[in-house]
Amino acid sequence: MKRILFVDHVSRILGGGEINLVELLSAAGQTGRWTVACACPQESRLSQALKEIRVQQWDYGFAESLNTLRVVGRRFSLLRSLRGLAALCAARRRLEKVIADFRPEAVVSCTNKDHFCAVSACATASVRSVWWVNDIISADFFPRSVRLMFCWRARRASHLITVSNFARQALVSQGLRGELVTTIHNGIPLDRYQRGQRGFLRRQFGLPNDEPLIGILGRYTPWKGQELFLRVAHAWTRENSSGHFVLIGNAFNEEEKYESSLRQFVTEHRLGKRVHFVPFQSNVAAALSDLEVLIHASLRPEPFGRVIIEAMALGVPVIAARAGGVPEIIADGVDGLLANPGDTSDYVIKLRELFASKDLAGKLSRAARETVQKRFTLEVVEDAFERVLSDSH
Repeated sequence: MKRILFVDHVSRILGGGEINLVELLSAAGQTGRWTVACACPQESRLSQALKEIRVQQWDYGFAESLNTLRVVGRRFSLLRSLRGLAALCAARRRLEKVIADFRPEAVVSCTNKDHFCAVSACATASVRSVWWVNDIISADFFPRSVRLMFCWRARRASHLITVSNFARQALVSQGLRGELVTTIHNGIPLDRYQRGQRGFLRRQFGLPNDEPLIGILGRYTPWKGQELFLRVAHAWTRENSSGHFVLIGNAFNEEEKYESSLRQFVTEHRLGKRVHFVPFQSNVAAALSDLEVLIHASLRPEPFGRVIIEAMALGVPVIAARAGGVPEIIADGVDGLLANPGDTSDYVIKLRELFASKDLAGKLSRAARETVQKRFTLEVVEDAFERVLSDSH
């Protein structure tokens, strides 16, 4: 039985990547295919989730100087970079000790910072380093210096796993050998996604069951498109007497100002009776089950889009941005609808199409569930990981 060490330094939130990790390790524990452990910060939300599924843990993490060093969509000072490098070296030494004690056959790192740490630690121990890349390494998100550094270090890895072919092509176009990179789309535990009765969200706002509810779910940040969602809501309410819009999520750190701007938009456009803000819900299936439509409105190419397959599994029709990895999930007009990214009018047109035809909504709903059953389950993900972990050298 293979011994696999997963590495994830995230301490403050349980993001999509961490949820994918917990679910994969839970599935692996049920099948008994691997002996797994996770190097992560103790007492973090990730650590707590891993305790619930009884995954062995090793204490690992970064100093605050590296935890707070953000490189997505921004530049950073030389001083902060040097402090981050020092923290990375310290974390690498801790990881080397974990590898020596656990003795894995492969180490799977889960974030970009972890990739840099793990590839060095694995080289010291002569252990395979597999990078689970949850980002698109492109100019849309990263400055050129970061992209060059990423690809330079990636050449030392045994293998890279991307969550979409779009993300894979971004790496290949920057010079990485194609045979080094494999796409494994994300999956979900399908048994947790059975559509329930309406009411979970509606009771909070006193909405009747026959009032259409259109939602967006995700972290509040400009590129996720919540402002576009509100512009769609404004356009829709000007021509329709029914329909409510709900934003499900939270802002973190510097995005709090963005959330304030969203609330200001609602006030200025007198949408208070039709638009509702809901904190992130731990029971995602119950929240999504209350929607007639899920809107995915990302303005930049999305690496994958977990919430899309969650809604599809529940049979909730999805209108999503036609960019990034999303067209690898949705076949337009077959199991969902695709709209031009950032195009308010196109989203409104797709909403009209959906509400004008119950047959279309029903067709999309049934086909969406079938798509997830065939392509986006944890069983599919685990089988694909097994092939990579067996073939990496």
